[in-house]
Amino acid sequence: MCLTMKVIGDGRTIFMVVGIIVGIIGFAGVSVNYPIYKRILENSKNKYSADILSLAKEIAED
Repeated sequence: MCLTMKVIGDGRTIFMVVGIIVGIIGFAGVSVNYPIYKRILENSKNKYSADILSLAKEIAED
């Protein structure tokens, strides 16, 4: 973003092009990251839900 808006660099076109390319790569990374996060979160919930419920039941009975 800083390259594209000429905060970093001397304002030449090459810096703007590099800034756009880096931004597109960043957008792609963010777009891929969220579905991976959701899948890992769901797997973790399924893996530990039975343990959490049994421990909560033990605590509630005491």
